[in-house]
Amino acid sequence: MREYNTIFDEFIQFKHFLGYKYKTDEIVINEIKNYLIEHNITKITKEVTEDYAGLNTNISSNTIARNMGVFREFCNFLKYQKDIDCYQIPNKIYPQNHNNFIPYIFSYEEIKLIYSNLNEPLKDYHYSYYKQKAYPLIIKILYQTGMRIGELLNIKLEDYNYELSAFKLTDTKNNEERYVAISDKLNEEINKFVTKFFYNKSNDEYIFKIHGDSATKYFKKVLMLSNIKITDKGPRLHDLRHTYLVHNIDKAIKENRDVNQILPILKTQIGHKSLNSIAYYFHINKDILGTVNKISEEELGYLIPSIGEDNE
Repeated sequence: MREYNTIFDEFIQFKHFLGYKYKTDEIVINEIKNYLIEHNITKITKEVTEDYAGLNTNISSNTIARNMGVFREFCNFLKYQKDIDCYQIPNKIYPQNHNNFIPYIFSYEEIKLIYSNLNEPLKDYHYSYYKQKAYPLIIKILYQTGMRIGELLNIKLEDYNYELSAFKLTDTKNNEERYVAISDKLNEEINKFVTKFFYNKSNDEYIFKIHGDSATKYFKKVLMLSNIKITDKGPRLHDLRHTYLVHNIDKAIKENRDVNQILPILKTQIGHKSLNSIAYYFHINKDILGTVNKISEEELGYLIPSIGEDNE
């Protein structure tokens, strides 16, 4: 095989050319490169991929599946782009297991408690006036729009449209541009924030100059003040996204709205690829289970999902 640094650089450039950000996966690629160099491997065989997969017994099966997925893409690149003979890892090997993940769904009462305590951690003098206004607004936006925290923090002034009551997202997990609708009340609050802190600022300014980790730490403080127990399984900041979906499904059903019409709207709003990934949420919350069970299978039978789609 040619010089490893060259071939791996070409692979990363190829992924970028296709439009992938390839940030986390680039770390995996460097690990694979180092593994091949350290073991003087000049040809990737089945045994080589199996040895790499079993290299670290302390990581989860999902992490192994992700790493081997990157390895699979690299092997495909070698064979089909560079005409270099190597083992092709079958797609069915090292599948990710999504079945054991159950997101935390906040109850309506817990959301009320969270909202009532949003300003409590901000009494700490370490927070600037900007952060005192930014942190509570971030939590409200995440719960009321279903956005990912990374998507929200990547929004610039030019991506916010007050007249349309919407954010335009370009830097998303699935690399697909989409618009996120904002309620009128929340839109007014966002506009007030933007007007206050970004008067005469450049359009390429980020609205929320906050690090994701610091937003998570702030949210945990709010949870503790709200007497919501935190374990190693959650709740997480990302669970506001899951809660957004469940609460909107619940609301639609209770208002006797056509669920077949609301689900495609929710799918578009949060950037999921399929309706099955939305249907997953019918099965994870006891608050809506009783209501959902009243709906006939004839109406919603197609929504019984095959768990394993992208529910994040």
